[in-house]
Amino acid sequence: MPKQLHRRDFLKLLGASILGTSALSSCKPQQKHSLALPEISRNKPNILFCISDDQSWAHTSIGGDPVIKTPHFDRVAKEGVLFSNSFTGCPSCSPSRASVLTGQDFWRLEEGGLLFGRLKKKFPIYTKLLENAGYVTGMTGKGYIPANQSFDYTWKEPFGKSWDKLTDFKPPKGVANVDYATGFNNFMDARDKTKPFCFWFGCWEPHRAYGYGNGARSGMSPDEAKVPEFLPDVDVVRNDVCDYLFEIQWFDQHVGRMLKTLEEHGELDNTIIVVTSDNGMPFPRAKATAYHYGVHMPLAIRWGNGIDKPGRVVDDYVNHIDFAPTFLEAARVDLPEGITGKSLMNLFKSGESGQVDKSRSMVVTGLERHVWARPEGKTYPRRVIHTKEFTYIRNYEPDRWPMGGPDFEASHQGTFGDIDAGATKSYMMEHQNDEDMKELFAMSFGKLPAEELYAIDKDPDQMMNLADDPKYAKVKARLIKQMEDYQKKTGDPRVFGKSPWDDYPFYDKDKYLRGKYLEEVLEQRKSL
Repeated sequence: MPKQLHRRDFLKLLGASILGTSALSSCKPQQKHSLALPEISRNKPNILFCISDDQSWAHTSIGGDPVIKTPHFDRVAKEGVLFSNSFTGCPSCSPSRASVLTGQDFWRLEEGGLLFGRLKKKFPIYTKLLENAGYVTGMTGKGYIPANQSFDYTWKEPFGKSWDKLTDFKPPKGVANVDYATGFNNFMDARDKTKPFCFWFGCWEPHRAYGYGNGARSGMSPDEAKVPEFLPDVDVVRNDVCDYLFEIQWFDQHVGRMLKTLEEHGELDNTIIVVTSDNGMPFPRAKATAYHYGVHMPLAIRWGNGIDKPGRVVDDYVNHIDFAPTFLEAARVDLPEGITGKSLMNLFKSGESGQVDKSRSMVVTGLERHVWARPEGKTYPRRVIHTKEFTYIRNYEPDRWPMGGPDFEASHQGTFGDIDAGATKSYMMEHQNDEDMKELFAMSFGKLPAEELYAIDKDPDQMMNLADDPKYAKVKARLIKQMEDYQKKTGDPRVFGKSPWDDYPFYDKDKYLRGKYLEEVLEQRKSL
């Protein structure tokens, strides 16, 4: 196959997906290699982990979005399993990825549970365990960042060698100049083919910033875009949503090219292919929040004969901490101590749709600190329990600004720094005093009560807080007990009244470091 894709060819493929067709997946191509796989490859599956950057669960074509076209995500789902209730444990880049790597809830990972933290070697990661078991590892795109992994006691290159290949053309504004799929193809050509592989595709898209109007110029109709209830339904926001969807389609096209590479190498059916995201869309009341648009993730998994009765939709509640134990069990590698996730293997083998495992009826998520958005880097701690019927949120410090305040310039994104800068944020801030904006602005930018409770079936966008409604008192009490039981079981310091995160470093610039952490960095630089 060609070693890289040129601008004209890539944009042709992207346009085809927008029109609802796919040059790569309209039918299943014949595999070029008919040679039998090496013994080790037949016995242990390969792993291709595809993770976009800031994508909510709703934004795939198989998920029902009226504008986006994601034929390759859809293909993985139709030839495998589509998970309707998949959640990230933390709606922030680094801690979400740390939980994927370790199989542990973010609150167990010390500084690894924060953006611009660090992940220490004391926490085993699945990629290195697989390396030790004979796997070849590699990656392209965004790995475990932003973080400072340059200390001797932190994981360096946690995903293996980077195979990044720059594009031979200037991509649309806002899109990274990385040809992820060619990097993967080069890895596949160069790898030791007697060994199974584990490859991480960390797409930079659809993280902001966007090229304003990219979506509309590609053929999307902003008038048809679905705007969540918590955002203003105006042209600026509709265009912003389309620009976001455009970048998800960019990700999806690279997934499609990687599927084709697997087919051409005869490895498609022996590879566990995961397609998901790290956290939700970079819009107000989504990314870095406790709500569904922040933590509810797209998830499709394909694994040839490893999944019984493919084409199923599974409604069990699953968490990003479940990936590591799944990969390790599939590779027949012993699980290290500390993993709190549960393998998905029983769901793969069940052959059932709907709710399969009754113990998977809820998931607990949370957040401590995203960016440096409050004085002295104070956190905004939340813990959340999600069930089929309800979402309950505990905001431990309701007197603090949840998204950063109006008078504090954050390390990133200006005021209200936990909301990514962009067209929607700017519009809402500029119009915050308009009568039809005041309530929406307060919900996304304002302070929050100590407790929130939402009835998902009646209020899917989580707009009506029922926490103080006496009719729901028993429901709230039950959810609190379930959540706190899980927190105690998994050793969450927060449930015991402790807050170690207030003192952990923020490794962006020296001005955010204090005491021993600043001394560590200064000492580290002397040794370089």
